[in-house]
Amino acid sequence: DSDGYGHPGPTHEAIQTLLKILTDEGVEGYWFGANTSVIEKTIKPAIVGQDPFMREKIWQDLMERQRLNLSTLADNILAPIDLALWDLAGRALNQPVYKILGGYRSIVPAYASTMCGDDLQNGLATPQDYAVFAEWAMRRGYQGFKLHTWQPPYAGAPNPKRDIEACAFVRDAVGPDIPCMLDPYHYYDREAALYLAKQLEDLNYYWMEEPMDEHSMSSYIWLCQQTSLPICGPETCEGKMHVRAEWIKHGACDISRAGVSDVGGLTPLMKIVHL
Repeated sequence: DSDGYGHPGPTHEAIQTLLKILTDEGVEGYWFGANTSVIEKTIKPAIVGQDPFMREKIWQDLMERQRLNLSTLADNILAPIDLALWDLAGRALNQPVYKILGGYRSIVPAYASTMCGDDLQNGLATPQDYAVFAEWAMRRGYQGFKLHTWQPPYAGAPNPKRDIEACAFVRDAVGPDIPCMLDPYHYYDREAALYLAKQLEDLNYYWMEEPMDEHSMSSYIWLCQQTSLPICGPETCEGKMHVRAEWIKHGACDISRAGVSDVGGLTPLMKIVHL
């Protein structure tokens, strides 16, 4: 919204870049959020003339170029290229991309995800505010609810006891059967993360995501060994499927998480799905 927060606000217009990949046969593919300068100078010369259906080859080539160009070819820079190529394939075949991926279902359950706690009017200033928001989300038909709790510069944040108070209010509001999740934004140490996990066990929460900084995989291995609560991650670690394979192998998470833009597109995301 206009205050820089992610809570519901009035509808407004927004401007965003749109990447278009055009073939010599006239088929086009699109995606949002492309970096114009990097695409024109680095990516366009590398992919012009290639077969757009050779997505794996193009992705492997761009991934190799990342090694000496990480400052300009981050995963979130490459993601629009890969996603536009998938979009192009769907348009060329007149099929939705989920079917090209080997579709299993045509709909998926959705959970509501909150903004971070704040002190704005109609925001999430108290644990009770989270409960009210959760009730609103349930009336909208959502089948789960995830909290993002207070973080700096909010006064007194982070505070694990206040986070749990919000989680408890939400559980009371939605009842015992709705999956609930907590993402406390990586601010805690081992002691606080374990406190959160044990409290969420009692509240029958579905998972906890990124309670600690993810640079320390050993801290997550330790946490998973101490709690029966599923731990979801990593979210922000660089390294695509390679890092997530290590987390799975060493028991640093119970649920592997990967954002399509964070890992560089659908092509690497599907590699993570198949780990």
